[in-house]
Amino acid sequence: MKEFFKAIKGDKFFHPFPLTDETITKILGAEKDIYHFIKDGNKIIGMFILRGWDEGYHIPSFGMIVHPEYRGKGLGTFMLKEAIDICKKLKCEKVRLTVDKNNKIAINMYKRIGFKFNKGVGFKNL
Repeated sequence: MKEFFKAIKGDKFFHPFPLTDETITKILGAEKDIYHFIKDGNKIIGMFILRGWDEGYHIPSFGMIVHPEYRGKGLGTFMLKEAIDICKKLKCEKVRLTVDKNNKIAINMYKRIGFKFNKGVGFKNL
């Protein structure tokens, strides 16, 4: 996990939490929140999160990041669809996300999947 965090450190669009050892400890101790890692062999190449439940929220917040070497290969769409499937199985009524207005690639993908936006915050009813 440390190698993955090192590879994505400094990404201008992904900053939901600091990429530190303390964060790794928090991820490993999550009770309801979901941190899902995608691997190619032993190498972590992507991560998506559904969080907020541990803090008492009913609508999960989605976030994801793809290793720089694996971008542009459809991994982001795959992870988003996996996260939506998890939310449906957990009977969530919707999922939310926040996206930087300059992250056009992500915004277009989210819109293709059915997210509606208002000032950088997107929601998808499930």
